[in-house]
Amino acid sequence: MLGVSEVVVSVLLLLVTVLLAVAVVSNFFNVVYNPAQSQFMLERAKPLCAARVVAVADDGSGYAKIYIYNMGTSVCEFDRVYAIYGGAAAASGSIYLRVEPGQVDYATATLSYNPSWLYRLTGPRGEVAEGRP
Repeated sequence: MLGVSEVVVSVLLLLVTVLLAVAVVSNFFNVVYNPAQSQFMLERAKPLCAARVVAVADDGSGYAKIYIYNMGTSVCEFDRVYAIYGGAAAASGSIYLRVEPGQVDYATATLSYNPSWLYRLTGPRGEVAEGRP
């Protein structure tokens, strides 16, 4: 009779171990994986920014003033500006520009104005707009 109880205890221990493993995996999918996937899908479902640099001018003190037109249906946010010359970044700087759909807005960059440079603005969600003076 002693052998039967050892087998029953071993089977019960195996069953408890499997149930705990299932609970841990289920908890991982509910707490970690699914919310991350949901955020990823929500981010991908947002409409993309569609903007264009319509003008770059000297602001009077030697810095570039960049005008952006948002031709899309979502807000465009830009946080970096690059001056490109000959295919390479000649200078870079920070900028904060938020352009509502259908609006034109401008920001003065921390970069010098140079008529031969291409100015490229980028944003945190992959927004890109570029143009020349």
